[in-house]
Amino acid sequence: MSETVNGIDASHYQSSVDWGEVAGDGIDFVSIKATQGSTPYSYSSYYTDNIQPARSAGLIAGGFHFFTGGESGKDQANQFLSVANPQRGDLLPMLDLEQTNGAGGSEIAQEALSWLQTVEAAVGGKPFLYTTASFFSQIGNPTGFEDYPLWVAEYGVTSPNLPQGWTEYTIWQHSESGSVTGISGAVDLDLFNGSKSHLKRFRV
Repeated sequence: MSETVNGIDASHYQSSVDWGEVAGDGIDFVSIKATQGSTPYSYSSYYTDNIQPARSAGLIAGGFHFFTGGESGKDQANQFLSVANPQRGDLLPMLDLEQTNGAGGSEIAQEALSWLQTVEAAVGGKPFLYTTASFFSQIGNPTGFEDYPLWVAEYGVTSPNLPQGWTEYTIWQHSESGSVTGISGAVDLDLFNGSKSHLKRFRV
């Protein structure tokens, strides 16, 4: 990993954020939680309140969706698109795939792929898939996801384990307890595997 770019992902747990201070602390990108499941999400206002201030601070900002097993992937995608309303120049959307909600692996894989394909068709670029090697193995290491940029999570290691199907990650969430100026309390820290000019390719 010769060159990296620092980022964060955020949700209502981060409460009030001073995005200018975040940008001034060396953070270049952020993904903000917009939706969860296929029905209206209680904290979507966190996304709608923060996305424009993050953009205005100069961050490459976008939204992510927390996938709910047992629900239609297309319905979840449409819910996300209606709230997030991705704009040209935004960070590509991200699908957070880390819980089964009691659904089987094959169903989760099918519906998660449906989400990715629906959002890809809407924004004109391949969304990120956020997951861990262990969770991806838990759902059977399904195929069909390999062309989507990987946002992998693993903490306390010098290099993350990759889910089956990928040879490299695009973004690595390397901490869930980071400290960034402008945010009170802990925040997830991310590294983009490339340069700032390369990061610009991962925008809507």
